[in-house]
Amino acid sequence: MNHHSSQDDRKILSESLSGSSKASEILVRRFSDLVYQSVQYTLMTKHISFNKQDIEDLHNTIFLSLFENRCKKLRQYQGKNGCSLASWIRMIAVRTVLDHLRKKGVDSIAWQQRRITLEALPELTRDKFEPVSQIEKARQARLLQEGIQRLGPRDQMFIKLHFDHELSIAEVAETMQLSISNVYTLKHRVIKRLKSYVALIAK
Repeated sequence: MNHHSSQDDRKILSESLSGSSKASEILVRRFSDLVYQSVQYTLMTKHISFNKQDIEDLHNTIFLSLFENRCKKLRQYQGKNGCSLASWIRMIAVRTVLDHLRKKGVDSIAWQQRRITLEALPELTRDKFEPVSQIEKARQARLLQEGIQRLGPRDQMFIKLHFDHELSIAEVAETMQLSISNVYTLKHRVIKRLKSYVALIAK
């Protein structure tokens, strides 16, 4: 994570606005992770299913929008009320994603994700469920969905990325800006929570 001061940010910004391509490159590198995270969290809060390409496209669209029309959006930044450049870019990122969804006619009801099944969570079923009837299976699947909905946003994001979008632990770590060991801990905790939730209700 880059530790840079708001003074440093302003310097890079003013050089970018003066047409320095080197400063513009630094600005993109500096705020790239922030934009990726903003895109993912916005799509997730809107319950929109996405893949790596969607994230990449939106990330590029956001930076293009910052630099188009002679950096019009960047020139609008004034830093009033303690608003940092990072907050300003985050706000533009979120707005851009929402505009993109509106244009596509996608609203928050468009829950395109396929339901995560018990089979998709082998850690949950391995030592828990014997072969069961279809009715019981459907009931357990419903319990699982309820359990997932009760998890916090970060836990839900992990489940979506790892089980729904089938990213590896390393890819999840990169996407969520966590260390690999933290993601393993997160996975262990999420599985444990879901197990106890499904077991508790299934009694």
